[in-house]
Parts: sequence; structure tokens; C-alpha cells
Amino acid sequence: MNKLTDISVMVESLSRIYHRLRKEVNGQLVTEGLSMSKMKILHLITTGKTSATDIKNYMGFSSRTVVTVLDALEKEEMLKRQQSPTDRRVKYVYITEKGLEKLKIAEHAHKIILDRIFSPLSSIQLEQFKEVCNTLESIKQ
Repeated sequence: MNKLTDISVMVESLSRIYHRLRKEVNGQLVTEGLSMSKMKILHLITTGKTSATDIKNYMGFSSRTVVTVLDALEKEEMLKRQQSPTDRRVKYVYITEKGLEKLKIAEHAHKIILDRIFSPLSSIQLEQFKEVCNTLESIKQ
């Protein structure tokens, strides 16, 4: 096998691992009315003042998708929207107590699944994997 083929095989393997992880986490979260995407959004808005545009940029979703997800989370009382006092075009999104409770449950389930999936790796392998991920993410597009 040449280097390109090896890399292609690794990328396919990483994709399968990611999809398995996402499927397992979403399967656990569905009972809480959440998904990985909703969990990520709730986590993001715990950092403070967050707009739909911030969420769109962070998640890489279309504006329509963000609005749909925010509408669902607001209907489920996990977040609230508030008009910016300085810009009528902007609404900020804030997490509610119910949202914080659901996020805590979701993050716990996520951690359990991650621990199980990555448990076969040694601490050295995990550190190497982290370095590889950081290196690849830091490449400018």
C-alpha cells in the first residue's frame, strides 16, 4: 500500500468511528429530546451572549437549520431568545435551567460513550491522536 492509500483507509476508518459515535450518542440523547447538534448548541450558549449567527458559524449549519433547531429548543423551554438592546436585527440566545439540566445529562451520556469507545487506547496513543487532530485542524484552508 502506498501512503495515499493508507491515508484514505485511515480517513474512511475515522469516518466510520465518528458515525458510530454519533449514532450511539444520538440514540442515548433521543430519550432526553436532544441530539448531538442540540447538545453542542446548548453547550455553546452557556458561554454567554450568543446569536443565531454565532451558532451558524460554529456549527456550519444553514440559517434555516439554525432557526429550526432554535425554535425546537425554545419550544422545549431549553433556551430563550432576547432582543439585543443595541441592534434590533439581533436576538441573543440564552440557556434556561431546564436546558442546563438536559445539557448535564447529555454531556454525561456523551462522556460514558466516549470513554467506552476510546478505552482500548493507551494514554500515549490518546496523546498522539490528540496531536494529530490538533495538527490537522490547524491547517489553513
